[in-house]
Amino acid sequence: MTLELLRNRWTYPFLVALLDAPLRPAQLLEAITEGIERNVDLVGPRVLHERSLFTTLQRMEAEGLIVRRTDLCSPNGVAPRDLTAMSRGLLAALDRIAAWASVHREELATALRKRRGLPQPGAGSGESVSAGTSTLRPDREHWRGVGMALVTLRLRWSFSVLCQLSHGPQHPTGITAAINAGIARNRDIAGRRSLSEKVLWDTLHRLIEVGLINHQPRVGQFASTAQCTLTPSGYALLAALAPIGNWAVEHETHLTAVVRRRRGLT
Repeated sequence: MTLELLRNRWTYPFLVALLDAPLRPAQLLEAITEGIERNVDLVGPRVLHERSLFTTLQRMEAEGLIVRRTDLCSPNGVAPRDLTAMSRGLLAALDRIAAWASVHREELATALRKRRGLPQPGAGSGESVSAGTSTLRPDREHWRGVGMALVTLRLRWSFSVLCQLSHGPQHPTGITAAINAGIARNRDIAGRRSLSEKVLWDTLHRLIEVGLINHQPRVGQFASTAQCTLTPSGYALLAALAPIGNWAVEHETHLTAVVRRRRGLT
C-alpha cells in the first residue's frame, strides 16, 4: 500500500522538495525544475506543468501527505505547503533504501537509462555511469538513490514478485498462481485486478535487468520450466524495506482508506 501511495510520478519529488522548508506552489515548481535539471541523465527532458503541479498538490493534501500552512500565507494569500508528521516518517523510513541503492547505484542507473532510451555516460570510454553524480551534495545523492530504487519498486507487480520469491525458488507459472491467490484474499484493497502471464514476464525481465532475480534456463530448456530465484541484492532490498513496513503498519487504517479510494473501492 505504501508503494501505491508513491506510485504517482511527482509524489516522491514533491516530498523531497518540501523536506527542508514549506514552499509556495511557485517555489515548489522552481525546486522541482531544478531537481530535474540535476538529474536529467536519469529522467530525461521531463517537464512539470502547472496543471500537474496543482493536481498533485490537491491529491497529496487529500491523502494526508502535505498540509497548507495558512499561518505563513503571503500578502496575496497564497499558503505554502509543508510535510505532515506522517510523510516525514515515511521519508525517514526510506533511509535503508538509500543505503541499499548506494551499493547498487550503477546497475540501477544503467537499467533506468536503458529503459528510458537515455544515453549511457562514457559509453565506449570506460567512464563510470555514476561519474556525473560526484558533484552532488550528499543529501541529494541520498534521495537520488532512493528515487532510482523506487522506479523499480513502483512497477505494479515488482514488490509482489520479490515477496513471492523470498519463499524460495519458483517456476514462473507458480509465481503467477500464488500472486493471484493473494489478490483473491485481499479483494477489499486489490479490487478485481489480476496478474497475467505476459505482464509477469515483462516484470521478470525488468527485475533480472537490475540484478534482483536470477532466471537462467539450461540449453534446450523452456523458459517457463526454469525456476526463478532472488539474488543477494534482491534479498537485501527486501530487508531494506522493513522500516517502510513498520511505518505502514503504524498508518494501516489511513493507507487502506487511501488505496481503496484510489481504486474506486469505497
